[in-house]
Amino acid sequence: MDFDGVLHSYERGWHDGTIYGDWVPGAAPALRALMERYAVAIHTTRDAGQVAAWLAERGFPVRTDDSERTFWDERGVLLITNRKVAAVAYIDDRAVRFETWPDALRAVGVEPAQLTNGEN
Repeated sequence: MDFDGVLHSYERGWHDGTIYGDWVPGAAPALRALMERYAVAIHTTRDAGQVAAWLAERGFPVRTDDSERTFWDERGVLLITNRKVAAVAYIDDRAVRFETWPDALRAVGVEPAQLTNGEN
């Protein structure tokens, strides 16, 4: 799960890197519900320690990680990492669901007809 825009409101953008916002509406109870059923990892480009502190201050058990871990399977504790670990699903406010390349390209404003270099 992404942090900014999914859990943290991020209304002023990155700014100076400080985590200044509050929860995205509904995020805290949704996160608790997910943690009951799944092992949840928060992936972020922010400093993992800052994100962990923000979540811990709000009552969530957390663990930071900077290893080469490829998966996380501990329910009830959030893994905070800058890696994208294997998951059932990824929740991200900037994601484009991939089904076909033409659809994905259109979603980001590129017309598939522009790809005519003969590659498969």
